[in-house]
Amino acid sequence: MLNEADTRIKFIDPKLKFSGWTEENILREFQITAGKVNIFGERVEREDKKIADYILFYNGAFPIAVVEAKDENRTSLDGMQQAKEYAEKLELRFAYSINGHDIEEFDFTTSTQQSVKNFPTPEELFSRLGVFNKTLAKK
Repeated sequence: MLNEADTRIKFIDPKLKFSGWTEENILREFQITAGKVNIFGERVEREDKKIADYILFYNGAFPIAVVEAKDENRTSLDGMQQAKEYAEKLELRFAYSINGHDIEEFDFTTSTQQSVKNFPTPEELFSRLGVFNKTLAKK
């Protein structure tokens, strides 16, 4: 079984590229928070940083989705809560969790979660976001 780093290189990166995500549209290891500082009397501890494995950009400039990678020993569902948390913090509408083989998607525009065979293309995601924005405009 592959660890998370190997899973990213051997499976996740190729899946993203297969779906049309180019290097200019992928940001790896994006720090979301520096880690909460906790003070216990005179002792100070910092919690772990929150780092998104991937942020996907439409046209290299517009952040649109977060992807949480898990190693092969885990299920794609294992990273879904983390992906959703990161997407909410970054105000992104799409969250993905993948173990290299299975992809789980949460779409905040429809509040639906589903397993998908491949990542959507950048154009598909942007189009779905457009439908969401048009729906909001009608309300």
